[in-house]
Amino acid sequence: MNNSIYKKGLAVVLLIALILMTLIGVKLSKKQNDINFEDSGEVISENNLNVKSIETENEVNIIIVDIDGAVKNPGVYKFIDGDRVNDAIIEAGGLTENAYTKELNKARKLIDGEKIYILQQGEEPIDSTNDINSLYSGENNIKININVATKEELMTLNGIGEIYANRIIEYRNKNKFISVEQIQNVNGIGEKTFEKIKDFITTE
Repeated sequence: MNNSIYKKGLAVVLLIALILMTLIGVKLSKKQNDINFEDSGEVISENNLNVKSIETENEVNIIIVDIDGAVKNPGVYKFIDGDRVNDAIIEAGGLTENAYTKELNKARKLIDGEKIYILQQGEEPIDSTNDINSLYSGENNIKININVATKEELMTLNGIGEIYANRIIEYRNKNKFISVEQIQNVNGIGEKTFEKIKDFITTE
């Protein structure tokens, strides 16, 4: 009788031990799977970031611009191709109180290597600061030669964006401009646009 009770007790103990071992095994397996999943996620995430970083560096063109004059922090700054004069002003700490802004073209795209000079009230442009690429309409005596100007230079003209600049270049490659009026032969450039840019362009 005692032997029978002993066997039954032993069987119960073994059954309980088996159940516990099974439960422990399931938990360990689940934990290992979670760890593997997390590790895999980290690797994928890092790879994605690396790829994204490489793509970003390849796609973004860095340009360097020198901004001086009536800004709080004049200096040389890095920008992304497509940034505007207003972005340069912000980067330089903003305009000073005596900045001349009445005819300031803040929407013009920046050009790599250019120097932007913001005039002060009552200040007249001089030769060393006159090459400001139509930053001030009516105050820039330097005209753009539409027969040789780069796309970026053409885009500094009022009303001329990238599409029109490309069209001008395509046109002149086939037909050299003899007079500034001929720019109206370029598809999309009409009389209104010509009136805006005629004083800032030349064919010589």
